[in-house]
Amino acid sequence: MKIFADIGIGPSDNLETMARILGEVLHVDFEADADGRYDEFPAYIADSDGTRYALLGTPNPEDDLRDEPTNEFQLMIRPIMDDHRSPKKDISDEIVSRISGDGRVDSWALK
Repeated sequence: MKIFADIGIGPSDNLETMARILGEVLHVDFEADADGRYDEFPAYIADSDGTRYALLGTPNPEDDLRDEPTNEFQLMIRPIMDDHRSPKKDISDEIVSRISGDGRVDSWALK
């Protein structure tokens, strides 16, 4: 089964601190995205058990191409190897529950 999640994160601190907190909650080790995989979005990445966690920050205003810019962060969870034949399972609500249970970060499922 191929799991995925798209979660909005309230930016109560800087991206590095949020990556540390989310890493503690989700039991993964985030590292700064030195490769620029997410273009204009600063990011922290963690890989664990075949799954990639990507915490995206907000781009600089001059690089922000979104229709409705916000100051919110986004946590994306995807399989590292994409198998198109496997069924998908959205675990956003489960991840939001774990994050909310910790109480340090505001989060919500993005639909």
